[in-house]
Parts: sequence; C-alpha cells; structure tokens
Amino acid sequence: MRDTERLEQYWHRFALTIPQTKDLKGAVIACHPDIPISPCNHAADINVNEDEAENLLNIVVKHFRSRGSAFVRFRITPLTRPRTFSSFLESHGFEKEAEDSIMVFKGKGLEDKLSPGGEVRKISESEIDVGNKLLFTIFEFSIEWKKKWDRLTLDWMRKGGKYYVAYVEGKPVGTSFLFSLMKTGGIFNVGTLKEYRKRGIGTTLTVHAIMESIKEGNDIHTLQTAKGENAERLYKEIGFVTDHTVSWYVKKL
Repeated sequence: MRDTERLEQYWHRFALTIPQTKDLKGAVIACHPDIPISPCNHAADINVNEDEAENLLNIVVKHFRSRGSAFVRFRITPLTRPRTFSSFLESHGFEKEAEDSIMVFKGKGLEDKLSPGGEVRKISESEIDVGNKLLFTIFEFSIEWKKKWDRLTLDWMRKGGKYYVAYVEGKPVGTSFLFSLMKTGGIFNVGTLKEYRKRGIGTTLTVHAIMESIKEGNDIHTLQTAKGENAERLYKEIGFVTDHTVSWYVKKL
C-alpha cells in the first residue's frame, strides 16, 4: 500500500498543476469543461467521513455547475474514503464510466527495447504547435479546444514537464510527456499515428521517457492506461506491473 499512497499523492499534486484546480478538505477538484477529458475534469483523493459524503458531493457538483460543466466526475481508488463512496455515488445517479490501471515500471534492459527506426526528441516551447497537432490527430481530439490545450501544455512545460516527439525519416509520428514530482516520473500521452503503429514507436517513446525519468532522479516511473486494452499489454511487455486500479464515475448535470 505504500507505493499506492505515493502514487495517489502524485496524482493529487499533478492535478494541482492544472490551473484553477481547487484543493478542498477531503478532495481536489479539476474542472475545465472546454477540455473535456477526464484528467482535466474530476474530483480525486476523496477522504471524508461517511457522514460528510453528502456535503462533499454537493460542494463538488456546485463547483462543476459554476464552471458551466455538463457533467461531474469522480476518480475512485483503493484509498478513497469512505470505502462505500462508489455505492454512494451510484445511489445518487452516477455510473461507472471506465476503469484504469495505475502501472509502475519494474523491468530491466531498457536500451534493448528501443526501435532503431525512430528518433525521439524533446521539443521546445516554440514547437508546441507541432507536438499538439500530432497529438490531436493521434487521439482524435476536437480541434475546437486546441488553443486551450496549447496554453495548458505551455504551463506544464514551464513547471518542468518534458514533451517528446518521435520522428521517422524526419516526420513527426508519435508523442509522450513526462512530468516529475516527489521523485516520481509520470508518463502521459503516449501515442503513435495509425500508419506507424506496430513498428515499436510507442515502445520507444515509453522507454525513452523512463530513461529520462531515471536521469531526473526519480525512483518510481508510472503511467495510467485503460484496464484490459492493448496499451496495457504493451506496457507489461516493456516491464510495467499494475499497482492498483482506479474507477471513474460520471453523471450528467
């Protein structure tokens, strides 16, 4: 449970790097409806007494409504208190949206896993547009919220985040992002263009991020991915193991 506590504290502090995130007694709340993905829109690190759950729910819902959100979301972990909070949310109309695996690197032989067909470079602030155009294509994000994402990316980079792009014959084909806190390196946004998948590019991007995390002095290297999906199997082959799982619960407002 010690690693789980540290990983969840990492998530709490990472959420606080998102502008306007609120750190309340019993929860941390990130809400950016104009970037409608779960990391930017959720309440996490829930830790209240059972008789305080109703009040916390009302506070979180009020905050999401004040931001003009069409939904409210909670991130539930093995550390969530009360333990009955998932059932409490379901009794209030929430539905389980997804389940993710929080994985930690335990492998060896990193350099042997690098693909010879691609080159990974850390991009600068002036290259954010290149990286984010690529990322939006890979993950099929709506171009309508790219300007806000560009500003958020710039903010993360100025807080120490490292943005990597993989190139094949000079063409940008994949992305990854590293954000270090508490001697913990969090790896995000690993993806490759469809036509360049199954060439080891995603593995190379992930391994490169781990190696950079080691250079930064981190002793835990972690990522979050959908449980049971192909990406989870890829990360296991690289040397990641699942520490714990988290569930996302959502309700329309």
